Amino acid sequence: MVLKTLEFKDCALDDPEFRQNLQEHEKELERTNRDIKQLIKECSDVITTSLTLSRLQKQLAKHLVEFNFETIGGSQTDDEISISQSLKEFGRLLCDIEEERSKILDTAMDQYIKPLEDFRRLQIGNVKTEKKKFDKESTKFYQSQEKHLSMSCKKDDNFLKEADADLQLQRRHFIQASLRYVKAIQEVHERKKFEFVETLWSFMNSWMNFFRISYDVTREYEPYMKDLQVRVQKTRDSFISFCAEAEALMNKIKTSESAGEPTTAPTTGFVYLMEKSMFGCFFYH
Repeated sequence: MVLKTLEFKDCALDDPEFRQNLQEHEKELERTNRDIKQLIKECSDVITTSLTLSRLQKQLAKHLVEFNFETIGGSQTDDEISISQSLKEFGRLLCDIEEERSKILDTAMDQYIKPLEDFRRLQIGNVKTEKKKFDKESTKFYQSQEKHLSMSCKKDDNFLKEADADLQLQRRHFIQASLRYVKAIQEVHERKKFEFVETLWSFMNSWMNFFRISYDVTREYEPYMKDLQVRVQKTRDSFISFCAEAEALMNKIKTSESAGEPTTAPTTGFVYLMEKSMFGCFFYH
């Protein structure tokens, strides 16, 4: 939206066109104020949600690092060692990323939200203050003007001169208030181009730096992740072979049992139980 420029020279004229232009600027400032409040709320929500995410990520990282990964057997292969340590590496990766995120979030409210709130409260608030003064002086001047126009010409010269002087004084006060008001509006429009945008630029730039650093951190883990992927796939392939061999062995034992063939399966446990039963019977009798 492009607004017509408010000229200082128009403050003295105070014609309908100036007043209309002034109203357009006032509407724009109200919209700006409302939009900045919404931006502040949404930026605060992003920061609050990010703090929650960071806390949960750190909690997850802690549990990953502390996870006890047991393997079966007397000794571990290189693949088993790498896989058993993988959760700790995942946790360290998350910790490294969250450490970078914390650098943004720890000062986010003071560094980004407070300047936005200050801009809204101080700069736009100053315009509202000057508007109240302008409206007050405007009312006083036009009331004085109406009173002056309705004054009888039969009044003595000293009274009329004093009335003229009072009217001129009211006019000067009105023009001064009008000039200050227009200046305040112009300052907000100009400050919005650098002070307001600069704060949002800083906010966005901090996130871009975080994403860039996080990318660099994850790239450092890429060789490990690729190596781990190969080891996991080898373990998967070994498991498939193991399942096939186990199934074949199970079927072989089932077939032998069905055919009544003797097996090499140990029966010492069964014999031991039978012996205990026999001794129990002997002592009972």
